[in-house]
Amino acid sequence: MKNLILSLALTHFSQAAVHQFYVGTRTDRESKGIYLVDFEDSTGALSNLRLAATYKDPGFLCLHPQKKLLYSIGARADGTGTLATFAIGKNHILTFLGDVPSGGKGPCHLALDPSQRMVAVANYGDGSTASFLLDKKGLPSEAISLIKHEGKRVHPQRQTGPHAHGVYFSGESLFVPDLGLDQTLVFTFDATTGSIAAAQPPFMSSAPGDGPRHLAIHPQRPWVYVLNELTNTVTHFTRAGHVLTAQKSITTLPADFQEKNTTAEIEVHPNGRFLYASNRGHQSIAAFAIHQETGELSELGQTVADVKTPRHFAIAPGGAFLIVAGQDSDNLQVLAIDPQSGKLSKTEHTLAVPSPICLLFVKP
Repeated sequence: MKNLILSLALTHFSQAAVHQFYVGTRTDRESKGIYLVDFEDSTGALSNLRLAATYKDPGFLCLHPQKKLLYSIGARADGTGTLATFAIGKNHILTFLGDVPSGGKGPCHLALDPSQRMVAVANYGDGSTASFLLDKKGLPSEAISLIKHEGKRVHPQRQTGPHAHGVYFSGESLFVPDLGLDQTLVFTFDATTGSIAAAQPPFMSSAPGDGPRHLAIHPQRPWVYVLNELTNTVTHFTRAGHVLTAQKSITTLPADFQEKNTTAEIEVHPNGRFLYASNRGHQSIAAFAIHQETGELSELGQTVADVKTPRHFAIAPGGAFLIVAGQDSDNLQVLAIDPQSGKLSKTEHTLAVPSPICLLFVKP
């Protein structure tokens, strides 16, 4: 029996691993740029915060899956919005290679296409989508396409004009939720030229005042989940090619919560069974079960995290933990994911990080 226990313990120990993830930040307070953090996957512990690169407002990040490159939105000293490229070196430290204008004001999100030949950027400030062709070294060109969204909707402050909020490649489509228009725009793209063009139909409408912000695409089934920032809901859509068809919306908040709240991030668990969304105000992560035949969501409850303004979160490798980024509390907290139910619970693991707004795990 003692030998069996020892064997199991050694097996567990040998399977434990330390992973690294990058943290994109706002640099209007104490942050200097992009940071690195260590994550221990058997316990959920966080440690060893260090600066990976100095850059202004390197918010959302993405990795090139084949080249040792990291892309970030950000800004130059004069305020020009940018798409920046960094080389990943020893111990995952970054070296700045250059940047190009993002094509619009206030870049807020970016994505690499499935063939790894182009990057798309959402510019929140002026409501535009830009695309960039990558050269053989993985460096982006100046903007190949720049499409400015047009219109406004019902919210008197937040929807006086377009506000592109995310870019998501999937199959032959590029989906762009626009908070100001209550639309998810749909583009086709040509990865050989780096260009994008309106699909047919060119957009999918959300309910008036929803304010679509980010979306999550199911890893196995034709389901898309759009997170609505202004109404604190998630809308389930079925997908056929470029076309999204709305099915049902569900709240991210408890029924008795009446204070101000806006949603921020959404992600489907890699196993395809659960979905999570963050609440800024309730300071929680809402959990949902995904019906495996229909894609419909059912509530699993909200877990309040010890953070303020959970702008982003990431599901850690292995799927057993979820790390929450508190933008205005300058910290991260780790939540445990129940593998059977998908419900979340607090852990004791936290780490001080200045103004975190994006978490991105390093490639193995």
